[in-house]
Amino acid sequence: MDSIKKKMMAMKLEKENALEKAINLENQLKEKAAEFEKKEDEMNELQTKVKTIQGEVDNVQETLQEAVGKLEETEKRATNAEAEVAAMTRRIRLLEEDFEQSSGRLTDTSSKLDDASKAAEESESARYRLSNQQGADDVKISELERTIATAANATQEAEWKYEETMRRIAVAQQ
Repeated sequence: MDSIKKKMMAMKLEKENALEKAINLENQLKEKAAEFEKKEDEMNELQTKVKTIQGEVDNVQETLQEAVGKLEETEKRATNAEAEVAAMTRRIRLLEEDFEQSSGRLTDTSSKLDDASKAAEESESARYRLSNQQGADDVKISELERTIATAANATQEAEWKYEETMRRIAVAQQ
């Protein structure tokens, strides 16, 4: 009986140990369940944070895409502006070259105009001198024509006198 008592005691001890172990295990289970809930809450919070961060990432990506679009548009405008500046620079250079050529032609033309003006002045001066000389020549011509007319009259009169004298000589010789 002693052995049964010992066995019973051992079983009782085993039972108590098993109950204690069960209580400990239940406590551990409760702790683990609490930890699990805590971890699950943390996981839910983290998932919420992840969703929030994903939303922010999406917003940032949209903002980035908009910024990239604006940057590309700005680069296009800058490229267009650079092309316009280059075109204007070429046009200015061409206008400057044209201006230089025009200035050269203007200088040549001004020089030719000055020469032509001097020639015109000299021609006008020569015309004036010739006009004055023509007036003097006209007066001389008029005088010479009168002299010629007078000389012609004198010649005619002399011829008439010669003929008259020749007739008288001829009549006198007869």
